[in-house]
Amino acid sequence: MKVLVTGHRGFIGRYVFADWRRELGYEVHGIDSPDDVGNFKGGDYGLVIHLAAWADIRESLEKPEAYYINNVVKAKPIFDWCRETNTRLLYASSSAVDDNYWENPYAMSKWINEQMAPPNSVGMRFTTVYGPDVRANMMYGLLRDKKATYVTNHKRDWIHVHDVCKAIRFLAPSSITGPVPIGYGESVPVRKLAEKFGQGDLPVKEFTPGEVDDNVADISMMMSIGWVPMINILDTVQTDEHS
Repeated sequence: MKVLVTGHRGFIGRYVFADWRRELGYEVHGIDSPDDVGNFKGGDYGLVIHLAAWADIRESLEKPEAYYINNVVKAKPIFDWCRETNTRLLYASSSAVDDNYWENPYAMSKWINEQMAPPNSVGMRFTTVYGPDVRANMMYGLLRDKKATYVTNHKRDWIHVHDVCKAIRFLAPSSITGPVPIGYGESVPVRKLAEKFGQGDLPVKEFTPGEVDDNVADISMMMSIGWVPMINILDTVQTDEHS
């Protein structure tokens, strides 16, 4: 089977690309730039893993039109082709869709993806994905690099990128379709994570537009097909940059 991974140079995509090529031994192709994704013409793929998207809630508040174009308009050729060919499609959605998705353009773009998704597809509602190469401007990256200037009162369901890769392995051959929550299944306060990083004295930022208080996932659907997350964030803080 030939596999297509979009966004294969991004944080999650690079791990998924390597997993399916090196570990599972499939012929894997990758496209990454928004223009290449938007100009997708098809191919002889048996599986499409669509991870190319802009993913920053705060930035989306400043650039709503750009998020719509990149996450919705440029995804449409892939979604349409998968619908026409009944090709299995696994695409990145977000736990941000769960509550008040209309409050930020990023979540809205993912909600639209779920509405336009073909029947043989799964909207992977990731919670807060982290790992060695997470973007430096995300809270985990800021705390890791000792560059955080504040924390929030939020709780987050932190899911390691290796567990995300494993979830995709389980979903691909399954009969599951539609939106599926993917997280660790437990939430950890941002302030507790900061303490683990030795930064428990950071000030608290109370007002964060467009963000939910907690994004804990109900992972019962994933567990029903045998997947169980293995990496707890509080156990890996000291060693994650070397994993």
